[in-house]
Formats: sequence, C-alpha cells, structure tokens
Amino acid sequence: MSRKFAKVYPNTWKSKKMRAVSSNAKLLGMYLLTSPSYCMVGIYEQFCEATLKHTGLSDEDFDQALHELKEVDFVRYDADTEVVWVVDMAMSQVSDGRLSERQQKGVINELTRLHCECQFPFVDEFMAYYRERYDFLPETPADLYWA
Repeated sequence: MSRKFAKVYPNTWKSKKMRAVSSNAKLLGMYLLTSPSYCMVGIYEQFCEATLKHTGLSDEDFDQALHELKEVDFVRYDADTEVVWVVDMAMSQVSDGRLSERQQKGVINELTRLHCECQFPFVDEFMAYYRERYDFLPETPADLYWA
C-alpha cells in the first residue's frame, strides 16, 4: 500500500515496550512500524521472507525478536496467514486524540476491508482494544457491514 508518510514518534524509544526488548527486537519493531506493507490501523500482511531480506535478521534472530515483541504486546502475529498487528500503531498513524468524522470513516472502511475482503485475523481484537478510545467502533466485526 502506497503512502506519503508514516509517523514514528521519538518517544517510541522511551516506551516500556521498547526498553524491555533486545536490539534485534527493536530493529524488528521499527521495521514493522515503517514496513512498506503497513496500513494505518496496524493490521497487515508481513511476509517473513521480505522481513528477513529488509532487516538482515537470520531466521533464528527473527524468531527470537518476534517472540520478545509478542511478550511485551508490541505485536501479535498469525504465522499461518503471515498477518501482523502492531498493537499501538493506530494511535500514531490514525490519531492519538479525538478523530474527525473523516478519520472515523477511514478506520471503519479499513477494518471492513480487512475483515470482509481479506478475512484477516485481529480485527475483533483491534476493536476490543480500541473501543474505549474510539467509541465509534461497533461491537463486533459483523457490525462493520452496517457502520
């Protein structure tokens, strides 16, 4: 997916999640925040082969780094579909504050595409995680059709 820019805040380095992981996990985390495949809500296909090529990590280092990032809830990853969810990505890529009506529609459209068209995992988890912050989210992914 093409984009003009992505936000990566300098305080990312100070976060508890990033301080708690190794340098390889930091590299992988930054790669996932800036991946050419990313989408604004942080749920996207991230093929291992491309990740290894772009980061230079070995298979073993990648597995260990991914494990560390999952342990601190920086990412969730489905190996069968090679879909990643960078858990807090929407707060920087969409908005960390109040969303405009246009931004809300963009989030709903993206979640609908991911759930309905792509049948990606993590849409329901995203909605549960962000529902308090983004009160416009419907209760279930099935309700996205009507949002």
